Amino acid sequence: MKRKLFLCTLAGSAAGLVFGDPVSDFLASAVREPHPGRVGLAEVGQVRALAQMFARQDHGFVGGLSAEAVVTQLSVSANLLDGRFSYEAVRLQLFSAMAELADVAAGMCFDAGAHGQAQQCFQFAVGCATEAGDWAMRAKALSGLANLAVHGGQRDDALSMAEMALVRADRLPPVTRAVMYTRHARALGLNGVHREPDCLAATDQAEQHFAAGTGDEPSWMAYYTCAHLERDIGRALLHLAVNGGDPTKAQARLQAAVTSFPAKPSRGKTLAIANLAHVTMSRDDPAHAAALGHTALDAMATVRSDRVFAALRQVRVAGQRHSRIAAVAELNQRLDGALPGTVIS
Repeated sequence: MKRKLFLCTLAGSAAGLVFGDPVSDFLASAVREPHPGRVGLAEVGQVRALAQMFARQDHGFVGGLSAEAVVTQLSVSANLLDGRFSYEAVRLQLFSAMAELADVAAGMCFDAGAHGQAQQCFQFAVGCATEAGDWAMRAKALSGLANLAVHGGQRDDALSMAEMALVRADRLPPVTRAVMYTRHARALGLNGVHREPDCLAATDQAEQHFAAGTGDEPSWMAYYTCAHLERDIGRALLHLAVNGGDPTKAQARLQAAVTSFPAKPSRGKTLAIANLAHVTMSRDDPAHAAALGHTALDAMATVRSDRVFAALRQVRVAGQRHSRIAAVAELNQRLDGALPGTVIS
């Protein structure tokens, strides 16, 4: 199958991530159900509906129980891939639908802090999307692996995955392509200030492609707004800012994101606020950063996300050297009590 050739190439390009054949690997560990028999468009529609349902749940509430539920459903649904198909087109549509469900599951695991499961699900999504010839979902799942690597500080893997997501970018709709460039920019920023020109070039590409959107994006990309673009560009520039680069560009982007998101607390907005607090605490205004940190913590009453927790831990680390400032000391104390696993010596 074509996915095997692709994944052999992929495994050779990403030193830290072992791919093999993630579809076979996932099926080997899936919950085994009776043989599904004939599989048709009705089953494909059911898998798509499940992906959309869990995506809506993900935007509404993030937590370990939700992640466990979607992984279980993915494992059970994967049995359909062993079914019999009247038409090749149905088989390919099922692989595409399974890739979408796996990508949703991976994102929910990532946000719940289950990084091992997230990696497995992202890899499964890559394999299914490759089999289906679904270039947009393949790129999205690879960019998820890039984000996971950025989160873990794995510079080489982050760059490899982000650049693999841009292979044949001409086949991606404009907004999807824009998202892939923000992921590439973030991986470049993580690699240090010597990659700043490349990082800025990637953010320019992201803006240009976003502006060229024609409305023909996959349904799973409908959530992506200008606020998300500003946040993602700001997050790409954050790594440069906290390591000696100009902080004003990152701050401007993140502030634009905070302003553009709806007033209601959300994961996207809270993440932007926490990132803005991090760069502000690191570079120029600890008191303002403390106020931002309190705002992010207030939102955590309804927004639960390990990625937000991680961003706030960075605020706590950056605030350590400002602990003599009363506002920062108050925030540090509150962070110590609110964040799981936070120990600052």
